[in-house]
Amino acid sequence: MITQQITAVALKLIAIWLVLQMFLNVPSLVMLSTHLEQYQQKAIPAVIYFWMITCFLVVGLVAAYLVFKTAASVLATAKTDTPLALGEDSQKILFQLAGIYFVVRSLAQLPASLSFIPIAPSVDMANILGLLGIIIQLLAGLWLTLCSGFWVGLMQHLRNASQIKK
Repeated sequence: MITQQITAVALKLIAIWLVLQMFLNVPSLVMLSTHLEQYQQKAIPAVIYFWMITCFLVVGLVAAYLVFKTAASVLATAKTDTPLALGEDSQKILFQLAGIYFVVRSLAQLPASLSFIPIAPSVDMANILGLLGIIIQLLAGLWLTLCSGFWVGLMQHLRNASQIKK
């Protein structure tokens, strides 16, 4: 892999990270609205919650899509005859490091996200969504770590697909 291809892979990982962070922060947005509701001492209509979360998700997905397309354009301009290359083992190690980062981060957040269980007799949607986001992050990290060969193959396929389009 040449430096442009490494940059493209990094941009794609940033896009994936952005999508994960977006879904992880939806419960924080709901909690912010709930605190605002309590501060003003009047109810916020459910429609406002729906549109606020929808706009948040749309803006996040558009940003991730633009970063992903930027990675594709960087890959399209890459010169393939450059001697600098990154081996398959090095690529696997990079994916495993990214996976380990996600696993450690989710395991660090997991106890705090489970703290609502002994306290609240009723389960709040924000607690469930926060826990679900952390579990998804944990599973994504495990997938990156344990199946790094799959990700190397996928990136190779994406590089070949972008070179065919030229």
